[in-house]
Order: sequence, then structure tokens, then C-alpha cells
Amino acid sequence: MEMAVPHMKRNVTLLALCQGYAQTSVTVIISVSALAALTIIEDKSLATLPHAFMWLATALAATPASMLMRKYGRRAGFSIGAIFGYAGCFLCALGLDFGNFWVFIAGTSCMGAFNAFNQYLRFAAAETASKSFRPKAISLVIGGGIIAAFVGGTLAGKTGSLLLPQFLATYLILAVTPLLFAITIQFVRMPEPAAPVRKVDGKQSTGRPLSVIMKQPAFIVAATGTSVAWAGMILMMAATPLSMHHAGLVDDVPFVIQWHMFAMFAPSFIAGSLIGKYGYQKVVMLGFILFFGGITAGLMGITVSHYFITNMFIGAGWNFMLIGSTALLVTCHTEEEKGKVQGANDTIAYILSAISSFFAGYLQIEFGWDAVMIAIIPQVLLVGVAVWWMRHAGVRAVPAE
Repeated sequence: MEMAVPHMKRNVTLLALCQGYAQTSVTVIISVSALAALTIIEDKSLATLPHAFMWLATALAATPASMLMRKYGRRAGFSIGAIFGYAGCFLCALGLDFGNFWVFIAGTSCMGAFNAFNQYLRFAAAETASKSFRPKAISLVIGGGIIAAFVGGTLAGKTGSLLLPQFLATYLILAVTPLLFAITIQFVRMPEPAAPVRKVDGKQSTGRPLSVIMKQPAFIVAATGTSVAWAGMILMMAATPLSMHHAGLVDDVPFVIQWHMFAMFAPSFIAGSLIGKYGYQKVVMLGFILFFGGITAGLMGITVSHYFITNMFIGAGWNFMLIGSTALLVTCHTEEEKGKVQGANDTIAYILSAISSFFAGYLQIEFGWDAVMIAIIPQVLLVGVAVWWMRHAGVRAVPAE
């Protein structure tokens, strides 16, 4: 009989709330950073550069954040991340106030570091849950981001003109979210960092080499699913405000992004149950199908309805693909291996997200919205190939040693 984990549901609730605060910051950055950049730069094709630097910083900070948490614990790591978030909001505001593009980029980069730490909320959920509750815990914590759909969307849409220059008030008000995050995380009862118990030649073992772990079919599919979920979604999401601005629909950007964020997180409340019933692969492939539904809608037109449907479908596709991949990833490693495995997985995903974000502006400005949609297709196809390969190669679980 499986042992109950103390305070499990309380912890998941608090972690979900932290996810909401964290994703509110990301929602605002994605919604307004390109539009804010347009007010302080001449080369409009660079409008998504602050967004790209956010994801580059997320990539660079992902592994250090994971290793830091492994040594000092999740709570300490999340608290450090909140400091980056707080600093990022004020640097963004300062960059806008002085019209300095690079200070603004420094701010979004700090927000990227904050985002890197926040990505481990889903792993913290897994660690504070029983084995049977783990997929649902992961999905519920990711689902906490639904708060961002409404708070972040409202913040992005209603605060842009409160102060001059435009969007200054948005970033100043946004600074409340990392503060609330830092306070809430102190009440989560997470396990202390575990000391490695295995020894090899008298030295503490860190488990198998990362190169060995990364050759597992399960890791390859998990990393591919995570990377495509992020990179494909970011390519679309970063280009959406620019495309809508070009189409004369800039006033509808907050509405579309708000419902995109809702679609990103709302399916979380059923994703865990779907994994339990149908397995990791089928949930990842559900994300695959939804991505293609969004791409199809995007290629059919550039009205508000088309942007809305595209963002909704790809948002939901991101959710199923990410949750399925995350639940699969935690089967690939032992406790002592989790820091390097989780860090490697997320680093790969965020490097590709940074590249996607940078090219989103270039593709949109130079070639248009259809080019953005077409660029997502080969990424999503890669997930289908990876799942097909895993079914034929078989999946090795963590070896019992």
C-alpha cells in the first residue's frame, strides 16, 4: 500500500499559486515587450529581441538553477529566482523611462532567469506528491498558470497608458508578482535536499553519466516534446503581437494573449488523469494534433478570429505536450541524477525557445504570418517521429540499483 505524503494537497495548492504569479510575469513580457520595444528602437525587426534574451537567459540559468536547488533545496532556489524577477521589472521600467533598449533587454533577461527557476515548480510538485498522485500534481501546478491568463492579460491591457512613456506603469505594477511569489513559497513544505547515499570508491555518487541517461528513448522523447512544446509555442506567441499590430488589430492583442494563456493552462486539470488512463505517449500526441489544428487555422487568415483559434489550439497543444513530456522525464532518472537531468532537459528547451523568439520577429517582419506558421511544422513533426521511434525502441525505466 502506498504511503501518504504529508501536506501533499496543501503543497500542490501553494505551488500552483506560485505558478500563477510566475506566469503572470511571463504573460506580460510576451504581451507587451515587443510593443514596448517598438517605442524605443528604429529597426523594427529587432522588436522580439528582448523576448529572445528572456529565453536565452532562461536557458543559461536553467542548469545552474537546478544544481543550486539540488544542493540548497527548492525553497532557497525559488527565493533567489524571485530576486531576479523583482530586479527585472525595475530594469524594464528604467529602460523604457530612459529610452535605453539595452537596459530594457537587461530587464527581460533578469525576468528570464526568474523564469528558469520557476520551471522547477512542476518538479517540486512531483517531489511532494505520492507516486500515484504525481502526474496529477504536475498538471495541477502547471494549471496554476491559469491565474496569469486573467491577471496578466488584464495587467497588459489596462496599464499600458497609465504613465508615460507607454508601458512604464505595466512593469512597475508587475514587480508585485515576484514579491508575492517569494512570500508564498516560504509556506510550502518541501523535502530538504537529499544527501547522496550511494558511494563509488569512497566518493559520493552522482549517478550515471548524463550522456548515458540522454540515450534512453524516454529521455529523448521527453526532451523533444518539452523543446518543441516551448519553441513552437514561443515562435507563434512572440510573432502574434507584431502580426496583429501589422494587421491593424493591436487593441485586440491582450484579448488574444489572455485566452492563449487560458488555453495553455486550463487543460492541466484533466491532463494528469489522461496520463493515468492513456499513458504519456498518447497525451504527447494529443498535443501534436492540437498544434496542427492551430497551424491550420493560422494559415487560413489574419482576422481576430483566426489569431484567437490559432493561439487557443497551440496553447492547449503546449499543455498536453509539456505535461506528458515532464511526467515521462521523471521516470528517466534517480534522485541523485535529477539535478543534471532536469537541467539538461530545460536548457535544451530554452535555447531553442530563444532561437525561436529571435527569428519570430525576423520571419514576421520580412515574410509575414504564414512563414511563422510554416516554420512550426517541422518542429511538431519531430515529436511525432520521436514518439513513433520510442514505441518501436521500447522504454527503459530507471535501473534499480
